[in-house]
Amino acid sequence: MKNIDSIKVRMYRHGFGDCFLLQFFAGATRNFTMLIDCGLKLNDSVEGITLDNVRDDIVKELKGSRKTVPQLDVLVATHEHWDHVSGFHPDKKLFDKLPIGKLWLAWTENPEDKDAKVLNKGLRKRVKALKIAAEHLKKKTDENAAAFKLQIGGDNMLIQRKAFNNSLDGLLEFFGPLALTTTPGGIKVSDQFKISLDTQNAMDHLRTLAKKGEAGIVYLDPGELIEEKTKLPGIRMYVMGPPKNKLLNKAAPSGGAKKEVYFGDSSLAGFVEGIFGMDAQDPSLDGGRPFGTATTISLAEAEQLDYMKASYFDPEQSYRKIDDDWLDMAGALAMQMDADTNNTSLVLAIEFIDSGRVLLFPGDAQVGNWLSWHEHEWEVKNDGKKETVNAEHLLNNTVFYKVGHHCSHNATLKEKGLEMMTHEDLVAFVPEKEHQYKGIPHTPLLNTLLEKTRGRTVVSADVNFPAGNVLKKKPQGLSREEWARFKEQLTITDLFVEYIVK
Repeated sequence: MKNIDSIKVRMYRHGFGDCFLLQFFAGATRNFTMLIDCGLKLNDSVEGITLDNVRDDIVKELKGSRKTVPQLDVLVATHEHWDHVSGFHPDKKLFDKLPIGKLWLAWTENPEDKDAKVLNKGLRKRVKALKIAAEHLKKKTDENAAAFKLQIGGDNMLIQRKAFNNSLDGLLEFFGPLALTTTPGGIKVSDQFKISLDTQNAMDHLRTLAKKGEAGIVYLDPGELIEEKTKLPGIRMYVMGPPKNKLLNKAAPSGGAKKEVYFGDSSLAGFVEGIFGMDAQDPSLDGGRPFGTATTISLAEAEQLDYMKASYFDPEQSYRKIDDDWLDMAGALAMQMDADTNNTSLVLAIEFIDSGRVLLFPGDAQVGNWLSWHEHEWEVKNDGKKETVNAEHLLNNTVFYKVGHHCSHNATLKEKGLEMMTHEDLVAFVPEKEHQYKGIPHTPLLNTLLEKTRGRTVVSADVNFPAGNVLKKKPQGLSREEWARFKEQLTITDLFVEYIVK
């Protein structure tokens, strides 16, 4: 049986979101197909390109010249963010008629894994709490707009407050359109705070699509080695993340004590409980308050006191009220949730056994996920001899890097990541669109990628970094032979960018 000798990697250019189609060839024969994610940031778009167009192209490509029934051997959903899975939402029905052999998910999605249960329960709870807090803050900002204007510099303060609220909405967009009717404690939520968790709906729908296939769902643990010798001769896949230890919660590059727990408990647990207790009428619920009831009075009681009426509740003094200042901790909660979810990304390194060349797909893995890769070793056989492979070896041989988290500052590790990608044929693809989030793409990282790849870094949909520009002029660091080979292996259309890794 002839070994796989090339992989076509197609990155779609539909906007701020990931969608990668991989086709594995032995000579001219396609043996295997894989789709890694398919999503688009909420409220984003590229003129003339929709997720329907992306789906249609995938189906057309899978049919091939013989127009046979399209078949996707493996669908990979890296993690639960809207810009990676929105294409699988049940309302869209984009992939409902496409036969899927297997669905690969990280262990974090396994309903039988006790740690995954804790993690996912905590995530759902925090998304709901964040949405409630964000809606309360917007409501209070509107109510207090006139009071802001009474203060020196009040107009600027109002602008900053609205910018903060918009930032919370931006992070919530990663979880898709949001429906909540009651809190986890059973408290009915006010109508204006009702939301749903559509990323979960998309993940649940993915499971139903996989059950129609031949083998269903596979949950992958870090340290696993995948060898499909029938369909993927000459190929190994290494499962590198997400971690199953405290590194799952490490998102920042440095500093601070490492969290030892999952989403279930954290330093913000009291804040979350406080949000759910805001509208509760049950006096037995302390709402996460830091002080006991013996040292506090309710807002209703305070409003009846003459002193408080003449001071704190004086309409002219309303700008001094601090009732809702504690809700500003929603910003810290939002950042924690976003980073923690990214760190649950399923990470795959795909290796050509004969040459050792590697394609790396890290999802949106952040610092802890990257660090955890170096805790694993894989025992393999090459030419009948046992060898040990580690993360440094795989990074040294990476020739294709799907840049993590749209080229943000903390989703490509430096010393134990990009600096280890030393192969002369390194190419990087960045799924990203302009003006979606401040600091993305992170300029120092993008510049380093251009240096490491010697100009062979391609951005999907950013008008500031047009994909076509990469082919306009030979970078100084490339030889004529390397430049000719790169141009031969790269295809750029309005809908996608495709690179053949040989």
